[in-house]
Amino acid sequence: MNIKIGVVNNMINNSIRKLEDNETYAVIDTIPCQDGTFVYFVNIKDMDDLCVRKQIKKETGNVLVGLDDKDEVDYALQLLVKKNLEA
Repeated sequence: MNIKIGVVNNMINNSIRKLEDNETYAVIDTIPCQDGTFVYFVNIKDMDDLCVRKQIKKETGNVLVGLDDKDEVDYALQLLVKKNLEA
């Protein structure tokens, strides 16, 4: 699936993160979900490389975690597409 959503215009507060693959990603969107917030990233060297993580609250603060399974990935992507179609 190839989703083009105006990456440069949608970057959130210039938020840049290095993820566990040691690649640098920009946050392009966030969407609340029932147990946290989906955070959508795009690789700054490869705009076709989209990555989704979930931000959850722990005692030590907010933590980014991988999604649970394919169903959660599909759900997160559906939310992103729906949000951008309504924009």
